[in-house]
Amino acid sequence: MNQKEMDTLIKHYDTYFKQDDCRVLHPVVMEPHIDALLYAPNEAYPFWKLVTAGASDYKMNAPKGALGNRNEYMMFIDASEDMDDQETANWYFAQLMEVALYPKSFNCFITYGHSIEWPAEDGEEMVGAYLEMPQVIDDVGVLRCKLGMLKTAVCLQVVLLNRAETDRLVEIGPEQFSCFLYPDDGDRHFICERKRSDKF
Repeated sequence: MNQKEMDTLIKHYDTYFKQDDCRVLHPVVMEPHIDALLYAPNEAYPFWKLVTAGASDYKMNAPKGALGNRNEYMMFIDASEDMDDQETANWYFAQLMEVALYPKSFNCFITYGHSIEWPAEDGEEMVGAYLEMPQVIDDVGVLRCKLGMLKTAVCLQVVLLNRAETDRLVEIGPEQFSCFLYPDDGDRHFICERKRSDKF
């Protein structure tokens, strides 16, 4: 991602998150190179926003009628998490990168309604992620960011899942699971946590 594209993407996130105070998290050597931007909880959206910048450099082989062929990803993290703590921030960054690197690693297409699983690690509860529309953001314009003449990124929400939630997704299917995450009325379930609590 060149500097102009990076600036455009940051402006996009700034606009829809209603803040301009992100910090850039640079990974160790990674190919493709993907940074993450971290936005602190604010009045409009009182949770952390951890988002990718560079995942859209990978052009997926998208089927006809797809939302797009390039993705960026956003994760909404509970405000109580200490994202100033390096180990905590690194853990969430690693989960986000599992998703961001998946299309290139497996030469595949992923979009809204898809899910990814990974092997459970000792002591870790989360075993996968579901890709959702970022419905908690008021303006639907957040979904697409035009980076250039022929390059538009689809900005999808990553929702981390534990084993029980992954099993529920398999049982009821992605459409009903999306309704569970964002019901027409009632509590929304969009917050990412390392250890599941009743905040989800």
